Amino acid sequence: MTRICFPPGLPATACPGGASTRRFDILSDLRVHGARAGGTAVSSDAPGTPEYITRGQEIVEDLHSDYQHIVITRDPDYGYVLYLDGDMQIAESDAAYHRAVTDPIIQAGLMGRVLILGGGDGGVLKAAVHAGATQATLVDIDAKVVELARMYLPGLCEDAFDAPNARVVIGDAFAWLDAAAGYDAIVYDLTMEPVRENQSRLEFIEEIVSRAATSLQPEGMLTMQCCSEHQPQLREEIHQALTRHFTAVSQRPVVVPSYHERWIFAGARYPRRD
Repeated sequence: MTRICFPPGLPATACPGGASTRRFDILSDLRVHGARAGGTAVSSDAPGTPEYITRGQEIVEDLHSDYQHIVITRDPDYGYVLYLDGDMQIAESDAAYHRAVTDPIIQAGLMGRVLILGGGDGGVLKAAVHAGATQATLVDIDAKVVELARMYLPGLCEDAFDAPNARVVIGDAFAWLDAAAGYDAIVYDLTMEPVRENQSRLEFIEEIVSRAATSLQPEGMLTMQCCSEHQPQLREEIHQALTRHFTAVSQRPVVVPSYHERWIFAGARYPRRD
């Protein structure tokens, strides 16, 4: 779900490593200045101010789970908005994001066993179960995100968490992928930055793509959010990894309303077995 967050006037190249991507990737020195919970609208132009403050959004939830800092805000244009560790994930207005990772799977007729890694807001799960997936399994480590999505993002998740063809696993998505096998489709909805120390981004992307390819059936498909259109290096790194492990690869930019920029999504089919 995560998009790049460049403070006003900061070029893309100023981000650490040249990139910031979904989930855990806001600039490392961002801090909350002047935010007040309890339905208070706040605004600030101070350098390093989180985006929900610079946008003057109303904060309705501000809490720390066992894993991350979660903020829910209300925006007059985009509805409720989910932030994790200061980085905007998704807004009620952003169904285009979920369609971008599920439409290729639906069009390919791969709606048997679908695995969603991340995606605790429930939007991808809803798209999969409503399109008739035999079983859509969502794995997200933070139960609090799922709980808050039910409360504040029903327009995105609707009844997906309780659908008979849905399975919700609260656990480590990366560990789950280790044991996954025979899936028709996998949606990767997590970070592009390493989650372990002493691992480069290139190594991390290679590991995720190779493990996903191994976990798919021979005609299976991997779809994923990639990065901002302003991150050509990261986009190319992902493309190269996908090409090494799949025979059919595509990328496309999508307008996600609350992001204020186009976001790149990728699809890859027919995992290589050589």
